Amino acid sequence: MLWHRLAAFQFRKLIMPVDLRSLLTQPTKCQVIYSRLDFRNPRTSCCSHADCITWGSAVGGEEDIMQRQTHIAEKQTRQYLDLLVSRMPAFGGIAYRPYNVVDPDGIGIISSHETRSSDRDPEKTPAKPYEMETHDGQEPDNITDQIPHSLLEELAPNGEYEHILSKINAMSTEEALAIIRESLTFHADDWNFPTVMRTRMQRLMKESPKEYGDFYERDLRIDAVMMRWSSPYPGVRAVAELTDNDSTPVETIRAYFLGISWAVIGTFMATFFNSRFPSITLSGSVIQILLYPCAKALEYVLPDWGFTVFGTRHSLNPGPWTFKEQMFATITYNIAIYTTNSYGMILVQKMPIFYGQSFVNYGYQLMLTLFVQLMGMGFAGYLRRFSVYPVKALWPTILPTIAMNRALTKPEPKENIHGWTISRYNFFYVCTVSMAIYYWLPGYLFTALSTFNWMTWIAPENLTLAILTGSSLGLGLFNPITTFDWNIATSSFAALANPFFATATEWCSAWLGAAVILAIFYNNMNHSAYLPINSSSAFANDGKPYRVQNVISADNKLDEQKYQAYSPPFYSAGYILTVGANFAFYPVYFLYIMVNQWTTVGKAYVDFYQGLRRGKGNYEGAMDVHSRLMSRYPEVPDWWFIFILVAAIVVSVIFLRIYPLETPVWLVFLMIGINIIFAVPLSLLSATTGTNLGLGSLIQVLTGYLLPGNPNAFLFAQTLGSWALAGYGDNYVQDQKMAHYVKIPPRAVFRSQIGTIIITCFVAVSTQNFIMENVKGLCEPDQPSRFTCAADGAPLYASSLMWGLLGSERMFGAMYPMFKWCFLIGTGIAVVFLVGQGYGPKYLPGIKERLRGRLRPRTFAQLDRTIFPFVASLLWLNPVLIIHGFQHWAPSNLSYKTPGFILSFIFMYLLPKYRLAWWEKYNYVLSASLTAGVAISALIMFFAVGYHPVKLDWWGNRVSHAGMDGKSVGILPIPEKGYFGPERGQFP
Repeated sequence: MLWHRLAAFQFRKLIMPVDLRSLLTQPTKCQVIYSRLDFRNPRTSCCSHADCITWGSAVGGEEDIMQRQTHIAEKQTRQYLDLLVSRMPAFGGIAYRPYNVVDPDGIGIISSHETRSSDRDPEKTPAKPYEMETHDGQEPDNITDQIPHSLLEELAPNGEYEHILSKINAMSTEEALAIIRESLTFHADDWNFPTVMRTRMQRLMKESPKEYGDFYERDLRIDAVMMRWSSPYPGVRAVAELTDNDSTPVETIRAYFLGISWAVIGTFMATFFNSRFPSITLSGSVIQILLYPCAKALEYVLPDWGFTVFGTRHSLNPGPWTFKEQMFATITYNIAIYTTNSYGMILVQKMPIFYGQSFVNYGYQLMLTLFVQLMGMGFAGYLRRFSVYPVKALWPTILPTIAMNRALTKPEPKENIHGWTISRYNFFYVCTVSMAIYYWLPGYLFTALSTFNWMTWIAPENLTLAILTGSSLGLGLFNPITTFDWNIATSSFAALANPFFATATEWCSAWLGAAVILAIFYNNMNHSAYLPINSSSAFANDGKPYRVQNVISADNKLDEQKYQAYSPPFYSAGYILTVGANFAFYPVYFLYIMVNQWTTVGKAYVDFYQGLRRGKGNYEGAMDVHSRLMSRYPEVPDWWFIFILVAAIVVSVIFLRIYPLETPVWLVFLMIGINIIFAVPLSLLSATTGTNLGLGSLIQVLTGYLLPGNPNAFLFAQTLGSWALAGYGDNYVQDQKMAHYVKIPPRAVFRSQIGTIIITCFVAVSTQNFIMENVKGLCEPDQPSRFTCAADGAPLYASSLMWGLLGSERMFGAMYPMFKWCFLIGTGIAVVFLVGQGYGPKYLPGIKERLRGRLRPRTFAQLDRTIFPFVASLLWLNPVLIIHGFQHWAPSNLSYKTPGFILSFIFMYLLPKYRLAWWEKYNYVLSASLTAGVAISALIMFFAVGYHPVKLDWWGNRVSHAGMDGKSVGILPIPEKGYFGPERGQFP
């Protein structure tokens, strides 16, 4: 080490030009010091001068000249160093490798901090320390000197460099070891915890500093600081701030005005177009864009008039529009998205084309919509202990929303990240405008780019080719490029938000599902070969869509004689798999998540009980920085949510008593009980993987068994049990987690959610009545403006007849008996994975070593390349995600999944691994901007060429549906008698 420093000093003294020596050694007001001739890592000396400057800060005057001259000197000095080392390969024993050259300031400064990827062997160094672009054997003076700028950008992607460095310097070794030890235990069951970081932390705990290497102390402190003062998840670090200013305006008059105003508009839009197929909605991505210019306009025109209440002044214009105001208004609007789900039940009951029940009036609609929404809000108070406060509940799907709002409102320092200097704000608008323009191609001008089933164009009339590779009729297999439409590419997976392991697991399991579908189809199981292979519709025995009107009486009850004369319902092969996977899903996800996450779940149950009994705070004992920062704000007491839930239950009981639904009151409490049991693992699944599922299939089966022949009870149970509790509660919890990340007071979020729910319920019901009374031909298949109810009323009506009218016993006992075995299959899958993953790490290494001693080396090497990696993969695979991959068929197929998998591989695996700083800054902004561009373009397109259809008829808009892929056929022809299956009069 001494020789290195002496050699470096002699080199600078003897070889460096005199003017450069004087520049680097002459004292100045704020002398820049360089360690180990690593001129890429300048730092300021310890001085008391007020003008002391740091790397990347804005400087001027003498310091600016000095720093720029120093940068120039660095390049020339590096050139001398390169020349010297190239001619003296044994110079001081220093191993030198050239660095990638980047010139952020336009003066030739080497600023890259990465060695060549070819110099690394990831297989040999799977748990290497944080990279450091220093010469081996040289140690800087303190810990922060060992942190290159590229690593600092990864640790503090939002520019909190000084904050992170101060925490690292202040961290003691004993404190860091305690934090690492606690974190390894706490995150032992965390699927999203970075594997490299976990392995490195395990090494830090097991190995001595000498065994670990030169950077033991640095890596120990960095990981401890990430756990205590930041976040181990790169996605969270990219969007969440590590400090908070509680004086920043949040719950302002203008924020309420904009949030509620856009919530009213959004509720009207969502309700009005809900019966249209495809529907039109103002998503949160679009609203965020519209909110910001409106807010800036109010900031410009409103006067600073206000009033004081309880010592707090409330002004019309408290100053510049803040990031917290933007997020508060966004959260206020998000409630509007959830007010349309009860509309399906109202539509089916009230419209003459369905049940046409006259008692469904304005009061009925308002009571139903209101207590359904409030019951979900009350349930959120139960779920927040499990899905808001635990650090493991990261909610990956909300991160793009936060990133986009940061891009709109937050100034950021100019920096060069792998040659990219554009700010998030400009990047967002460039991508949004570009996508809004581009989307006219796949959306209207050249729709074949959207459904890019190019393989079927080779032989359009080849049915087998269409079944295997088609995007409409078929399964979308073997087609690597299925779409150029961002909306379709991200329809199955949140490709730039969900963890790659989740997307990859679901995509691979979807291939297994495709194999099962093909086996069902080509073996004609349940007469599926007469039907399209992958349709979600119910069919009659003549291969046409099932007409439920043909089997009901005037009072909407099953007419057995009509039924025997018409047909039982039949499902496609794809839908058989989907339904079976739905039933297998419930025991898998409940057992697997509850056992794996029992530490988190059990603690949340204890905290919930202690919160009710002695008022324990939600943030007591919190380890992560976000919970500690939020602890300064008063929490919403649990009894507030309980009061709302009890009030909603009372209203629901009154609702069932005063309206003739013929539905027992105990059904309300049954739905609540089911959701209390199943909502927690569902919410954890959403929080950790971004996968959002409901309880619809389970509710269908239970209602069909308990209350057969009662469609109204079925509709009520579906509306209340499937989404009102777990679904709505999950959505509200998601917004509360968003507020948690951006440090918005919980009580402000509570007030905005309650107020917006009440207001938007009136808007939704009024809009429903307007539609049902003024849209001619509503829910008719040939409605000219596409208000066909294909996505809300029609499928719900069919389900109510299949499960509510025919009943589960008929469906499962006689027609599809294999479905009931799916519950047992799901239980078996959960047990296999739990046992394997629980005992595998304990016993499998010993088995492997015994095989190594008994088998020939060549045989063992083959097993080590094939069987052993596969068995090892089973130790971390999530069976919930595997089953979920089976669920997403009919009508979806791999043409909707493959592009999402490719995008996820690039943006959630490759870029975080090789370009983490770029990913942290731009990834979520890119996702939000492209989605916003699609939404804006689709909205304009609808009113420009869709509301009054303007058809563009040419080859590019016909080719996707011109062949067999555009038809709805099976591989077997309908028999000559005109129908398949059992003989009429002998239907089950």
